[in-house]
Amino acid sequence: MCASRQRNPDIAGTFTRGVTETETETEPATVLVVDDEPQLASLAGAYLKRLEADLTVVTKTDPRDALARFEAGGVDCVVSDYEMPAMDGLELLGTVRECNAAVPFVLFTANDDEAVARCARERGAAYLRKEGPAGGFDRLVERVADALGDAG
Repeated sequence: MCASRQRNPDIAGTFTRGVTETETETEPATVLVVDDEPQLASLAGAYLKRLEADLTVVTKTDPRDALARFEAGGVDCVVSDYEMPAMDGLELLGTVRECNAAVPFVLFTANDDEAVARCARERGAAYLRKEGPAGGFDRLVERVADALGDAG
């Protein structure tokens, strides 16, 4: 079973998730990063922390563990590699969409197959290549910031 909570930016502009309609406290937004290469998952997490100091970034190197974390609820955005053992990024996207069609999903990959990019976009995900001097991590931060802002 999938749990979900709505996330909204507060008036100060930080990314937070509403706890309930009647409570006034909010929780920081949570981004789930999935990459079978631990160094890249950690690097993506470090870049994403630049968005907001209290942003929660959860990194997983196994997409099955990531899916279990997602299904537990409270994830506001998913960033996933494409080529991973056990399950590729499109399979993960499909399962995430079955659970919550609205959660922002960024397929962040070195794969340059246009068919993969098209499939991701058709399922409502952003497709972003790991390339350039910073590996595309600066663009990833921009894309996640946009996604969290749009989701609020």
